[in-house]
Amino acid sequence: MTDQGLTLHSYRRCPFAIRVRMVLEEKNLPYTLIEEKLRDFTPALLRLHPEGKVPLLLHRDIVIYESAIITEYLDEAFPETPLMPKAAKERAEIRLWTYWCNNIFKPDLDAFKYKYDQLPEDQQNALINRLKTHLDKMAKPLSSHNYLLSDEFSLLDIHLFPFYRQLRKARKDFDNLFSVPLLDQWLERVTSRPSFERVMSVR
Repeated sequence: MTDQGLTLHSYRRCPFAIRVRMVLEEKNLPYTLIEEKLRDFTPALLRLHPEGKVPLLLHRDIVIYESAIITEYLDEAFPETPLMPKAAKERAEIRLWTYWCNNIFKPDLDAFKYKYDQLPEDQQNALINRLKTHLDKMAKPLSSHNYLLSDEFSLLDIHLFPFYRQLRKARKDFDNLFSVPLLDQWLERVTSRPSFERVMSVR
């Protein structure tokens, strides 16, 4: 594909940036990747993003940030290989799941990764129970189809898989606690896609 004028400020391990890179790779869009350092962002990123965060996408003279906004923009601007369904109901489902992931699941994931050992036992137990409830919610649709929305891979899978992957990698001493067969099989389906291999390769 010819140059589309796309430049992405990213960080390889950031789950929000993985969302955007996954969409770019699924759509086979050429892009320039600027790999940021989390504690030493480039002046260009700090100039363009009011909060100084990754990911940030430049499409020629258009500046876009917030991962879910970027992924939807890419799906609309480059409609080949669509990742959002046509039906309004299903599009709303993806946005609701994404809101849940960003605002409910991710804060508990971060608490588990960074604060668990400092919490009193009752709060540790409450956090573990919440995470198990989150995983039950994610696994439920996978009992009837291969991906979260249907048998078709969609933006919903892209928005959620980096966070389940992060939870599974967070602490090996809790590995079995968060192993959900339906979710593990789903994660394997997603990470086996050629697009994910390209996402994680060093560029």
